[in-house]
Amino acid sequence: MQWGITAAALLMGLLGTGCVSISHVQTADTLGQGKFQFAVEPGIQGVGILSEDDAGSSSAADFDDIDDIDDGDSTFDAATYPHLDLALRYGVTDRIDLGVRFGFSLAELQTKFLLTSPDNPDLAISLAPSISGVYLGSDEDDVGYTNLALPLLIGFKTDGGSEFVLGPRVSGARVSVGGDNANGSVNVLSVGGSIGYALRIGSGFRLMPEVAFSVPVVGSVNTSDSDSEVLSGFDGGFFQVKLGFLFGEGRPIRRAAPSEASFE
Repeated sequence: MQWGITAAALLMGLLGTGCVSISHVQTADTLGQGKFQFAVEPGIQGVGILSEDDAGSSSAADFDDIDDIDDGDSTFDAATYPHLDLALRYGVTDRIDLGVRFGFSLAELQTKFLLTSPDNPDLAISLAPSISGVYLGSDEDDVGYTNLALPLLIGFKTDGGSEFVLGPRVSGARVSVGGDNANGSVNVLSVGGSIGYALRIGSGFRLMPEVAFSVPVVGSVNTSDSDSEVLSGFDGGFFQVKLGFLFGEGRPIRRAAPSEASFE
């Protein structure tokens, strides 16, 4: 029972981390008080694993959608799959946004706290914590998944209202499996980042391509029948490419007026 629970929790932890969105598809700047934004976020997501030749060759033969890159000593296996999310965000104040996202990212609650001045014409820096997860219960077993992410969004604004966004992040995922006789959990800490560009097409629409990655760095396995075990050496990670369609007026464009000295 112990090994069955541990293996199931570990498997769900790795796959679950790949299901949750690792991209942000939003600007570092907030929307502004009373403003709404609706987003459609199609894209692709992938998982890559670096393994030894003997292990990698056998796994690659089982899946048609896995590409192999062999460097002579190891094999890099990569699989991609579609990813789609819908998001709705609201500007509570000029510095605080709240939002929800549904889709392949399960159910996600989003927040954003602007650290720079809302009137800054060139730079926006914000913290955007989010939490997502799912819980499945039955008469015999319970399975829970929770992912907590803490990205720092750094946005460089342009004269036309577009924004180039960098998003370093750290995230933690937890999968728990419980039964009548035993229970177990897996915790994984990951680091990653994203690069995106929110292109302002009009006053109520932005098009935002974004590329993101996430790499598990350390984890732990806990069961009711044994001591905690540390996980490391994952030799892989996740990547994601999205194209966001952002609908909503958002904050008006505010640019500093040229000084009189600039005309002299």
